[in-house]
Amino acid sequence: MTSSKEKQSRPILGIIGGLGPLASSEFLKTIYEYTLNQQEQGAPFVMMYSDPSFPDRTEALLNGQTDLMLAELLRALERLNDLGASKFVICCVTMHHLLPRLPARFRTRLLSLLDIIFAEVLLSGKKHLLLCSSGTRQLQIFQNHDLWKHAHDYFVLPEEQDQKAVHELIYQIKRNYEVAGLAPAVEALLAKYKVSHFVAGCTEFHLLAKYFARAADEGRRGCRCLDPLTIIAKRMAEDKIPSLLRS
Repeated sequence: MTSSKEKQSRPILGIIGGLGPLASSEFLKTIYEYTLNQQEQGAPFVMMYSDPSFPDRTEALLNGQTDLMLAELLRALERLNDLGASKFVICCVTMHHLLPRLPARFRTRLLSLLDIIFAEVLLSGKKHLLLCSSGTRQLQIFQNHDLWKHAHDYFVLPEEQDQKAVHELIYQIKRNYEVAGLAPAVEALLAKYKVSHFVAGCTEFHLLAKYFARAADEGRRGCRCLDPLTIIAKRMAEDKIPSLLRS
């Protein structure tokens, strides 16, 4: 039985979700799929702030509404902080454009999805098709990362027309399309660009990443996806993230 003192000392992961809600809720589910054991009381302490009323990230940031988006993000971080969150995950890659403008007290406690992606791409040494929102592409969020100069050869960027198709694919996932029906579009892109791996550069692709992982487990042909949300969940299962949350 867990005492109240032990509860107070447990690290808490704060998730900023709702961006969109299906992706972040699936991420929370993934954490517990990986970390639940015989006693659920030992599973990680997670808090999720899910507010789907955040303005569309691509539209807002490309239209210069940076201050508005930053204010919304800070409000969410403050609420999670007040509830005792140790570290934070922002379930939207496009929102990572705002990270340099965050106060240090939040920036240093953030588990950056970009940092995870770059570390894994460099470790793999393989080319990955970058599937992300058009906002992320136009804001050059990946290109502005400190490790881009070391890792750019491992990223394959879709051509303009294909990027539009990827962006529409993201919104189909947001509208709760069955991911099995969307998977062939990703497979066709991988075939076109002659790669077998892709980066989930938008958190909506977390749902497709899980679909392809299940296909591989069942012995069916599946694409290989570098998905930062799945990586976080796996590391929590290995007790790496809880240790990090205490730092």
